[in-house]
Amino acid sequence: MAATGPSFGSYAAGVALLVAMLAALGSGAYWLRRLLAPAYDGALARLAELVLALALLLLGLELVGSFGGLRPGWMLAVCAFLGAAATLAGRRFAPPRGRGPAPPPVPAWALALAVAVAVVAVAQWAMPSQLDLDRGMFGGDSTWYHLPFAIHFAQSHSTWGLLYTDPLKLTAWFYPASSELLGAVGIVLFGNDWLYPLLNLGWLCTGLLAGYCLGRPRGVGPACAVAAAIALGCGVLVVTQAGEARNDEMGIALLLAFAALLYNGYRDGGRGALALAGLAAGLAVSVKLTMLAPVTVAGAVALVAIARRRRHGGPLGALAALAAAALAGGYWYLRNLVHSGNPVPEVHRVGPIELPHPRQMNLYPRPPRSVADYLGDGHVLHAWFFPGLAEALGPLWPVVLLLALVGAVWAVMGSREAIAAALGLAAIATAVVYLFTPLTAAGPPGEPAGFFTNTRYLLPGVALGLVLLPLAAPLRGGSRRRAATLLVLAALFAVGAVSGPGWEARFVPGAALLAATLVVSPALVALAPRLPPPRLSGPLRGRAAPFAAAVLAACLLLSALALGHGVEGRYLRRHYSLATLRSQQRGGPVRTLAWARDVRDSRIGIAGAGEIFFVQAIFAGADDSNTVRYIGQPLPHGGFRVAPSCPAFRRLVNRARLDFLVVTEFGDNAPNRHRYPLREWLAGDPALELLRTEKGYPQTVYTYGVRGRLDPSGCRA
Repeated sequence: MAATGPSFGSYAAGVALLVAMLAALGSGAYWLRRLLAPAYDGALARLAELVLALALLLLGLELVGSFGGLRPGWMLAVCAFLGAAATLAGRRFAPPRGRGPAPPPVPAWALALAVAVAVVAVAQWAMPSQLDLDRGMFGGDSTWYHLPFAIHFAQSHSTWGLLYTDPLKLTAWFYPASSELLGAVGIVLFGNDWLYPLLNLGWLCTGLLAGYCLGRPRGVGPACAVAAAIALGCGVLVVTQAGEARNDEMGIALLLAFAALLYNGYRDGGRGALALAGLAAGLAVSVKLTMLAPVTVAGAVALVAIARRRRHGGPLGALAALAAAALAGGYWYLRNLVHSGNPVPEVHRVGPIELPHPRQMNLYPRPPRSVADYLGDGHVLHAWFFPGLAEALGPLWPVVLLLALVGAVWAVMGSREAIAAALGLAAIATAVVYLFTPLTAAGPPGEPAGFFTNTRYLLPGVALGLVLLPLAAPLRGGSRRRAATLLVLAALFAVGAVSGPGWEARFVPGAALLAATLVVSPALVALAPRLPPPRLSGPLRGRAAPFAAAVLAACLLLSALALGHGVEGRYLRRHYSLATLRSQQRGGPVRTLAWARDVRDSRIGIAGAGEIFFVQAIFAGADDSNTVRYIGQPLPHGGFRVAPSCPAFRRLVNRARLDFLVVTEFGDNAPNRHRYPLREWLAGDPALELLRTEKGYPQTVYTYGVRGRLDPSGCRA
C-alpha cells in the first residue's frame, strides 16, 4: 500500500510541537547565557545561546530516551521542564547585564562582504538539499547507518539499545549519535524524515557564525567567517553533506563553536564562559569520532593554561570546562562502556593493555589503507590524490592547504596566546591523525577509491587552520592588512564556490528563499542598530530592531506553515520512487527498493552483501513505518556477524518475526570464507514465498514473504 500524503492537521501539530520545544529551550538558553556569561553580547551571545539550547535539547532527549520516552508528549515535557528550570535559575541568579571589552570596529563593507559570502555558501548548499527533498537521500553513509539510526530511535522510542546494521569490522552502532538523535526528532513529530535534508544547512550557518565570533575580539570577524566558509563550503562537503544525513558538517561547526567560545572565554576569564566552551567541546565529540583528536588536544592544552592562572579561571575554571564537556559529550561513550566494556570500542589496545572490544569478521566496504601508505607512490599521488584534492577543496587546493598550515603553525609558534596555540596544535594533530587513519585511502592496492570522500576527515584540521590565519599579528596589524586578508580569502572562496558542485538553475528560487531566511534576515536584525533609525513613534520608538525581529519571525513562521506542508507531501510522494532510484542506483536493486517504499508497518529482514545493507534505510518505506533488521548473530561486547550455518540463519529469521526477507545470493561479494550461500540456505522451506527476483550488480537479490516459522532441521546437507 502506497504511503498517503500527510494531513495538514498532522503537519500543523508537528510544527506546533517543534515551535513549543524550541521556544522553551530558547528561553532557557538565553537566561543561562545571562547567568554564565553576562558580558557576552551580539553574535557571541547568540552563538553561546545556540550551544546551550542544543545541549539542553540533547540532554533532555538522552534522559527520556534512556527509558523509552522518545514520544511527542515526553519530548515536549522534558524540553518545557529544562527550559523553565533554566529560565527560573537565570532570572533568579543572573547578575545585571554586563559589558565586556568592546571589540574593535569593523568596516561596514567588510560585514557586507562576509554576509555576501554566507549567502553564496548557503545558496550553493541549498541546491543539492532541494534535490534530496525531491528524490531522497542517496549518500552511502546516509542510507547505511545515519538515517537507520534516526529511524530506530524514533521507532523504538529509545536511545539506549544498539541497532546492528551490518557484519562489517567498523561497528557503526558504536559511533556517537547526537546528529541522528536530532534527526529522530523530526521523525517523531512528523511521522517521516522530510526535515532531514535541511538539517545540515543549519550547521553550515552555525559554523560561519562561529568563525565570525572567533575573530571578533581582534576585529577580524568577517575574515574568519570567510575562512570558515572556505572549509565548510568546499566541494567534498557539498557532495557528501548537503541534503544528506551525514554528520561531518555538524561536527566541524561545533568544533569551530568550541574554538570561538574557548578563545573568548579564556579572554573573559569567567568560569561560566569556560563552561560554555566545555559544552561545545562535548557536543562536538558527541557527533563524530573524528572530533576526538582536535577536541582532546586543544582541550588538554587549554585546561593546563586555565588551571595555571591564579585569576580568571584557575583550577575551578578548568574543572567547570571539563565537567561541562563530560556532561554534553559523555552519553554515547557511557552507552558503549555498558554494552561493550569500552567507551571507544574501535580502540582495541592502549600500549600493552588489551581493551574489551567486539571480535568482528574481517569485512570492510573497501580494503583499508591510509594516506600514509601511499605518500611515496608517485602514480597514486598524481592519479588519485591530487585530482581528489582538487575535487574536494577546489582548483586552488594547494593554496587552501598552505594557508591552513600557515595559520596553524603561526598559532603554535608566533601567537603568544595559549588558546590560539592550543587550537593550532589541534589542527596539526588532526592532520597527522588523518594521514594514518586506515580508511582515508581505502580501496584495492594502488586504487584508493575512497580517498575523495574521506578527505572530509581532514577538514576539521583545515577549518581550524584557516580560521586561525586572520588572527596572525602580521595580517591584522593595520586596516589595510586586514582588508587585504579578507579580500584574498573572499577571492579564494569565490574560486572554490564557482568551480564547485551543486549549482542547478532550477533550484535558484528555493536557494534564494533559504539564503534570505538563514542569512539575510538574521544579518539585518543584527545590523539594525548600525542602520539609520526609522522614524517610529509611540511604543515602538527606539525599538526598531526588536520590532523588525518580531515581524521577520512571524513572517518566517507563516511561510513555513504555508510552504512546509506542500514540501512534505511532495517528498513523501517522490522520494525513493522508481524514477529517482533508477537515476541514482546504478546496478542496485532498484525495483526491490521501489517495492519497499510502498510497504507499510511491516518487519523486513535483510541479509547479504553491501547492495542490501548500504541502502537499508530505503526499506523503512516512504513513511519510515517498516522495522528493518539485518539478520545476523550478536556476539560478546556488542559484536555482530553473519550467521555461520543454515540452521543458525533460519533460527535467526524466526527470532526476528519477519513479514518479508530480502537477501543476496551470497553473504559477501568477494570470494572469501564468509561468502555464505544465503539463497541456498533458504531453498525449499515452505514458510517462504518468493515474491521477486531482481538481477543486479554484483549479485541477484531475492525477496521473500515470510508466512510462518522456518524449519532449521530442513536444511540440505
